[in-house]
Amino acid sequence: MMDIKNRKATTGGNNKTTATQELKNQAKADSRDFDSSKDDESSSEDESNAKQVANNADNAKPNDPPGAKWKKLLVRSIMGAMMIGFFTFVLNTDHFIVSLFVIALQLLVFKEMIGLRYIEAKEKKIPSFRTLNWFFLLSAFFYFYAKPILVKLSEYHPDLFQHFVRYHLWHSFSLYCIGFVTFIFTLRKGLYRYQFSQFTWTLMTLMMVVVQSNFLISNIYQGLIWFILPVSIIVCNDIFAYLNGFFLGKKFINKPLMKISPNKTWEGFIGATFWTLLFAYYFAGFLIQFDWVICPKGNAGFMEALHCTPDPVFLPKEFIIPHEISSILSKYLGLTISSFTFIPIQYHALVLALFGSLIAPFGGFFASGIKRAYKIKDFDTIFPGHGGVTDRTDCQFIMGLFIHVYFNTFIKTLEMDPTQIWAGLMMLPMDEKIQIFEKLKSTIDLSLVK
Repeated sequence: MMDIKNRKATTGGNNKTTATQELKNQAKADSRDFDSSKDDESSSEDESNAKQVANNADNAKPNDPPGAKWKKLLVRSIMGAMMIGFFTFVLNTDHFIVSLFVIALQLLVFKEMIGLRYIEAKEKKIPSFRTLNWFFLLSAFFYFYAKPILVKLSEYHPDLFQHFVRYHLWHSFSLYCIGFVTFIFTLRKGLYRYQFSQFTWTLMTLMMVVVQSNFLISNIYQGLIWFILPVSIIVCNDIFAYLNGFFLGKKFINKPLMKISPNKTWEGFIGATFWTLLFAYYFAGFLIQFDWVICPKGNAGFMEALHCTPDPVFLPKEFIIPHEISSILSKYLGLTISSFTFIPIQYHALVLALFGSLIAPFGGFFASGIKRAYKIKDFDTIFPGHGGVTDRTDCQFIMGLFIHVYFNTFIKTLEMDPTQIWAGLMMLPMDEKIQIFEKLKSTIDLSLVK
């Protein structure tokens, strides 16, 4: 009898031990799946691997054949030329098409970022959880991009779209609430950490991609130059950083620019800064020749030619040198200069180039940190030699935000935008439109009489 009791006690104890062990194993498995601290624990291994990768600035492997790096340069150059050609084609269409192009890039970047943390075995147990990520993206799109379209549509079908224009903010908030509540209902026991980490990752991606890209689109409608110039500056900086690193990397300064991105070299960084400054100055002077580049979109129709009075920032100005300085120049240097002419946009372009060379690359370092954390070389393979869309646009988002802030702070005049006034009028009820029309008409008639 005692043996039976002992066996039962032993069996019960074994069962408890087994259950406890299973819980510990499950906790360890969860930790492996979700604990980002594992990246820190393996940092020494990452650094040793990074040193091997960093031996060549062109990212060629040590055991590659001698011509491999030249082949990679050729592939990268051909694909780069094709991307620049397609970008030029898009720019020659219409502001609306360019905006759709930016939105398409956002979709692809979002897809790459969300897929980075996707664990199929986990998400099979969560119905529609992946769909919920895309719902949040579309909700953000509705908030940022739907209103101008609804305002335009309300001009043709006011009865149908006026409601959505008037209550656009409310509908946007309602969509967010639907997504938030649905997320709570999708929570599954044993997957809480994964779901909350994915939810946080989704919100971070929306902030870094959609919010910043919204300013890119705003820049487009202020005039294509505020989109073309900064994008071209980043492309130029990237090209010359690669070429200088390819031919001169580690020959003068034998240490990486950033440990988190060991392929970046000081030679590439310094050389790219010089060439980007030179490019920005002369490219800005080239762009101001074209009305379709410098003119805001305004109320112009689709594919309609743009003509406008150039903003003062695009016109030559004369700077009078103070008499004291001109006297010193004449006395000690033999220079008789009392004034000189300059175009403001070219000097603004130098500021943009400095930001694009010194600050914007940290967008690339941010992306490199993500790739290091998840032990991937590129976000995708859609562009041979370049990687994914995120690899090509990692510096563009912060550059677009900078342009928006810089333009509205230092360049844009304080005059009210007629386009925004008109959009606001279109949102008013018909009786209020009539009141404003009658008031405006009486004011104009009175001024004509005087």
